[in-house]
Amino acid sequence: MSDEQIRDKVIQDLKKLRSKLDPEVLKEVELRMNGQVPYDKKSARKTVELFLRDRHDQGAFAEKVLKALKDKPE
Repeated sequence: MSDEQIRDKVIQDLKKLRSKLDPEVLKEVELRMNGQVPYDKKSARKTVELFLRDRHDQGAFAEKVLKALKDKPE
């Protein structure tokens, strides 16, 4: 097998593997390879929920945050 045949075979195998992967996972990997951390809305929401739950102000801060988010111009 020549070097070019080996190269073509490897590229073909990589394409097959790539087609089996979840596109969202590929997108995240590419972002991370470029030094960017993708925004994970689910994790962010959980973090905020935990933060607000542990406050001892009977929900006053949570109400303030929600009001600010509603009033925020887009």
